Amino acid sequence: MKMIKTVLVLLLAFQGVAQVKPQKVESVVKVMHDFDWYTTQYELWEKELENNPKDDDAWINLFTAARMAKIMAKDLETKNAWLEKEKATVADVKSKNKNSFSYYRIHSWHNDIWSSKSKAEQDKIISYAEKAHQLKPENPGIYPDLMNIYEIYQNDADKKQEIAELWKASGYHTPALMAVTYNALMNTSENSILITGGDNDTYPLWIAQLADDFRADVNVWNIYLLGIPEYRNRLFKEAGIPSLEFQGYDKNIVLDHIIKHKGNKDLFFYSKGIVASDTATFEKLYNVGLIYKYAEESFNNSALIVNFFENKFILDYLKYDYFQSEYPEMDKRRAYSYLPGLVSLFQHYELIGNKQKAEETKALTLKLSEGLPNRAQIKSGLGLDE
Repeated sequence: MKMIKTVLVLLLAFQGVAQVKPQKVESVVKVMHDFDWYTTQYELWEKELENNPKDDDAWINLFTAARMAKIMAKDLETKNAWLEKEKATVADVKSKNKNSFSYYRIHSWHNDIWSSKSKAEQDKIISYAEKAHQLKPENPGIYPDLMNIYEIYQNDADKKQEIAELWKASGYHTPALMAVTYNALMNTSENSILITGGDNDTYPLWIAQLADDFRADVNVWNIYLLGIPEYRNRLFKEAGIPSLEFQGYDKNIVLDHIIKHKGNKDLFFYSKGIVASDTATFEKLYNVGLIYKYAEESFNNSALIVNFFENKFILDYLKYDYFQSEYPEMDKRRAYSYLPGLVSLFQHYELIGNKQKAEETKALTLKLSEGLPNRAQIKSGLGLDE
């Protein structure tokens, strides 16, 4: 009996150690946790660095934990407190691990190039990213910074392609995310404009265009990056749209300018949420399968939805678990984008009396919408009661 108790004590002690082992901290773009999780990870990685202040991964995890805690904080006072911890991490890595990959990576991430006040300051921030890349060229953590630099500030096509190829080869983006990317680009018309709103609906599209030469005819414009006047007007010039001499940032002004001057180019939006719901533009967005097309007058979008789902989209990965995703929650969130189109597809099959396809589409829609807050609305579109 005494031996059994001893074993139990040892097991509990082991479990206690296992529970306090720090975990990898990702950006909320890939994996989202609650505020307390990030604060705990910050403390754990802080302890790790007490033992090994030269650990690049520990520094990056510590900084990421502080930054994500700031993002997830519920009030301004708490956000500011974690901003100070983020700044303290920047100062600490400079004093304890200077000229390392983590030093340059953290400085590149922390220093906001969008807010740089001079060319000298901009060049310094750029140098942080490039030095991090020189030290660890196969580390994808620095690729977003480099892509922004070469796309926005240097307009370097060769370097953009180089980063896109490295990024694709790294496996950083899941197969599911790249399938959504393929379908989004496929859902556009030739030489059109596709407005995006976030990391996972911008960078993967650029990677597909640059690394795979897939639908490079499409103008993929991030709505927030269009707030940079010099960059915005360069894109406008390339697309035959006159410059917008407006130094502030109001996305409604930018979108109205594009709509007014886009000429024969079709205009698409990666999601309807990019546009404010109280604007006239919002009411003119029509689902065409995965993304939304802007149109002054209503049209038969049902025909387009059916065509894309039946003939053009990659969909098998939604129906069968071919692979174990490293980021299942992210992939699940991206799959929500199909739901409006799937509901319309189901209604089409119901209308024409194709019971088999209607049931298959209903089953897939219910599978993808599981756990979604507006599932009742989805079920209503399928003719089901909650």
